[in-house]
Amino acid sequence: MSDDRVPGPIDHESPEPDRPAQGDGTVPVQDAAADPSVGQGEPDRSDEPGGTSARRRPGVVVAAVVGALVGVVALLYLINLGTTSGEIERNTSIGGVQVGGLTPEEARTQLADHLGGDTYGASVTLQTASGPVEFVPQDNGLTYDVAATVAAAPLRAADPVSWVRSFFTERTVDAQVGIDDAAFTGWLTSTAAATDVAAVEGDVRLDGTTVVQVDPVVGSAIDVPAAAAALEQAWRAGPQAFQAATLPLVQSPVRAGAQATQAAADQLRAAVSAPLVLDAGGTTVERTAADIAAVTTVTPDAADGFTVAVDTATLRAPVTPQVEATQTAPADASVAIVADAPVITPSTDGRTVDWNATQAAMSGAVLAADPAARAVPVVYVSAAPALSTAQVQALGINEVIGEFTTGGFASNSGENIRVVAEKVNGAIVQPGATFSLNDFTGQRTSAEGYVPAAVIQEGRISSAVGGGISQFSTTLYNAGYFAGMGDVTHTPHSFYISRYPPGREATVYDGEIDMAFSNDYPTGVLIQTIWTPDDITVRLWGTKHVEVESVTGDRFDTTPPERVVIPYGESCSASGGTNGFSIVDTRIIRDLNGAEIRRENFTTVYNGQQNIVCAPAPARATPSTTAAPTTAAEVPPAAAGG
Repeated sequence: MSDDRVPGPIDHESPEPDRPAQGDGTVPVQDAAADPSVGQGEPDRSDEPGGTSARRRPGVVVAAVVGALVGVVALLYLINLGTTSGEIERNTSIGGVQVGGLTPEEARTQLADHLGGDTYGASVTLQTASGPVEFVPQDNGLTYDVAATVAAAPLRAADPVSWVRSFFTERTVDAQVGIDDAAFTGWLTSTAAATDVAAVEGDVRLDGTTVVQVDPVVGSAIDVPAAAAALEQAWRAGPQAFQAATLPLVQSPVRAGAQATQAAADQLRAAVSAPLVLDAGGTTVERTAADIAAVTTVTPDAADGFTVAVDTATLRAPVTPQVEATQTAPADASVAIVADAPVITPSTDGRTVDWNATQAAMSGAVLAADPAARAVPVVYVSAAPALSTAQVQALGINEVIGEFTTGGFASNSGENIRVVAEKVNGAIVQPGATFSLNDFTGQRTSAEGYVPAAVIQEGRISSAVGGGISQFSTTLYNAGYFAGMGDVTHTPHSFYISRYPPGREATVYDGEIDMAFSNDYPTGVLIQTIWTPDDITVRLWGTKHVEVESVTGDRFDTTPPERVVIPYGESCSASGGTNGFSIVDTRIIRDLNGAEIRRENFTTVYNGQQNIVCAPAPARATPSTTAAPTTAAEVPPAAAGG
């Protein structure tokens, strides 16, 4: 047994640090005779107040008190050691049960009573994805080894330091358990199979007009390895920990949540809840719920939800003709000559269906929850005319700027002139534009109302559909000539016809010979035609910019007609023929102040009209000749013109 005295610390409590410490803890009183400081010239002051003896007296008292306390503690330690030897260290618990101060046998008894009863062996309620389950440890591979657990508890230590420390230290000893892995894991596996919930993806679709809705289910399953580790750890930690144990569950998320699935289902129900009505300005058309369902789709979207879409273009297709019948076409402004004065008819706007805007409104109405929104007004946009009133007014069609008249045509030629005059009447030539007679009228066939009439073919008078049109072309050419229009193209007849001014006339033929002029002024030109059975007049209306004078020179280079004899039996129209000649026409263009702007010279070379002789019949009297017709039009060989 060690000495009850506490060594060492007493020296550090001494009020006189120069006094040497003693190993046994006592403080010796040094003899004055042994003190070298005494008798070295210092007087003895032991009897004086504050002398050496007086200073040493408190240290002796403290040392005595400390020594006494140490002795008491040592005595208690020895007594406790003798009475508790073999016991489990104080402040020790096993599985929540205090066993400190008990002998191992007592601890085994207490643990057997405590842990073998309801507290430690009781079942625990564990939560699964399908609800709570009861787990009975002993029935499923978890047991408790009392003897091994008590043997693991520390016994009372004999050394004084551990003895002192035991008053301030709490010790917890894990229970020594037995685990039947097959039974324990088997219970977890079978429980997982019975309670795990598989994930179900939400779905929404239409079956006809019925909404089919599958609500999503988040999957949840027992993590068997993690659950085994958690329950084993709780079992070892004791009843409290085991009763608080939980099963770790692994979640299997779904793409679309319940809220997104419900929202899509609500939209589908709204879509097929009632017919959709389109109101086209008072004309209504309807699409049924079945029609809507047939063009409605549901697709997953990027936001973990669903997109409900209605193909409104297909939905409205069957009723498109009815809706578009409510459209109105725009009307261009026009100008006509009434009572020898230009009168403008204002333009009017039309309206057309704006299908993009209308279909957007249809989509919103179909998916809206409000039944009152099922009627959709058709959206219209204004359709502007190609030629507005302001544009016509800006053309400056105010006065006659060029006019010409010809006559003397045969009735069938006159009919063709009437048809073409009606087509051209009212035509407007915009500033900077060119007017082409062939382009404007198109092909001149019997389908357009033209009839056979006189033409010039290979230098002779013949007949073809559209004959006589050259007279209208010549009249229009001269009106443009005196209006100052630019000469784009014109072709004189091959021989001179006396009803036209020499050097100022123009023949035409479909697709090959054209008459065209350009409007080189900043104002527009309106063509007015006036037809009678006797003559044709063409007037050009606009704003006068120039004065035009025509100077026709004398004829020169006269040539005799060619004599042609037509064999007997062939078609023949006898003609005495005319001389050919050349002539120069000069157009002088001046501004409105009389200043000359330019001169244009046109030289025309006319062939002589053939002298056609019809050969007499053999052995018959001399055949009479017929006068050549005075009205003719000319075309290229084997082609009709006028």
